[in-house]
Amino acid sequence: MNHLQAIVLDFDGVVADTEPLHYEAYRQIFAPFGITVTAEEYADHYIGLADRKAFTEAGRVHGLDVTARLIDDLVARKAEVVRHILADARPVYPGVAELLRSWAAVVPLAIASGALRGEIESVLGAAGIADTVGIIVSANDVKRSKPAPDPYLKALDLLAPHIPGLEPSRTVAVEDSRFGIQSAREAGLRTVAVTTSFPRSELAGADLVVDRLASLTLDALDALCVPAG
Repeated sequence: MNHLQAIVLDFDGVVADTEPLHYEAYRQIFAPFGITVTAEEYADHYIGLADRKAFTEAGRVHGLDVTARLIDDLVARKAEVVRHILADARPVYPGVAELLRSWAAVVPLAIASGALRGEIESVLGAAGIADTVGIIVSANDVKRSKPAPDPYLKALDLLAPHIPGLEPSRTVAVEDSRFGIQSAREAGLRTVAVTTSFPRSELAGADLVVDRLASLTLDALDALCVPAG
């Protein structure tokens, strides 16, 4: 490899098959309000958004009086529901643990996600790959979530002291949603999309689209970082 300097991964839908778990949490949380969040609604509108933004949007759509205090309560409830679900789940996609170990031996890895830090660390720890990711940017770490570029800009800031001459254009983001792709592109990263959550037609903004993370090679990622011209 001559060009790739770092890889920044989204978490839900890229490293781990956690979107169904998050949907179940949303379903449970809104049910007491008489609100039914369908799987289609969740997939079309909330995947790729941090919880605060997603809860605010869902409340608006369903006519719920969304206050800052209610959002705090919903975020806390969801964290508890997901914690219980993850206690019995092993959601990392097949082949991904081995892939991240092999990549981490060659290039620095980071995560930029709208998930809570505790959820990310719990899943990585259970899979035995917590040591493969040196930097985690979670929902707790930025004021603006995806599709704003803040999560990726924060990841670059944290990576920079460890990678002399780090350039966004020599860093690849791996995402599963259009919101994540927009976030990474606005931060200047090259982008790969995985079709775990959306069809290829909805991921056209990415530089490369693949069906699963485990099919990617470092050579393919390196090629994305070759300067134009």
